[in-house]
Amino acid sequence: MVEPWYEPTTQASLCFEAADLPTKSVVVYSDRAEVKRVVKASLAKGTNEIVIQNVSAVIERQSVRVDGRGALIQEVQYQEMPIDTEHEDEKIRALEREKLSVESERFAVEDEMSSLRKRIEVLDGVAGQIAAGPPSTSSSPSGSLPNMSRRHTVIGSTALQAPNQATPSLGFLTNDDALNNLAKFLSYYGETVSEMKTTLRIRQREWDKYSEKIEALERQIDQLRCGYEYDSVRRGILFDMVTNIT
Repeated sequence: MVEPWYEPTTQASLCFEAADLPTKSVVVYSDRAEVKRVVKASLAKGTNEIVIQNVSAVIERQSVRVDGRGALIQEVQYQEMPIDTEHEDEKIRALEREKLSVESERFAVEDEMSSLRKRIEVLDGVAGQIAAGPPSTSSSPSGSLPNMSRRHTVIGSTALQAPNQATPSLGFLTNDDALNNLAKFLSYYGETVSEMKTTLRIRQREWDKYSEKIEALERQIDQLRCGYEYDSVRRGILFDMVTNIT
């Protein structure tokens, strides 16, 4: 709905935004351009006030012409009115509040994405440790010697022999419980990581949409602020059309 920037009269009044009117023709001269726009309206019997608001800031007021069919066109006026800065500032504040709300939603998505990445990283780390195998247990504490036993040879000399020399245990691979636990973990790992990555991609798309919306709001705020600084006046064209003239 277009907000009127003028004081409406008691007669029938129709408001149009200049930028929304279709262009009929454009003629470019060396020092100016002539633009014709079309206004279509259903008029009530009697006098109808037509308002074209927010026309170009570079329009020449003496060049305004209005032609019409089906009604008598009376006085044509070009008007300028100062912008209600309090009302316009409230528009900016409303956009800024909306921007803060969207930023909060984006922060919530960022937190969830960070948590998902850490959970995936932890599960990847556990899977990597399992793939690397159990840690080696052949090393002994620094400075200590293995428990050696004496063995007598035929000639009476002695030799040291370490007891229980055996290959490292492969119990992790041969124990049924361990294999079952491994299978359960791999199943959990595959399903959980897949679900988390799917959720992460969805949250990434949400984050992108929030970012686009924030950028759009920032552009609107900048345009409003720059517009007020550049031009603090609204311009419009008013004219009356009278129908059923006898």
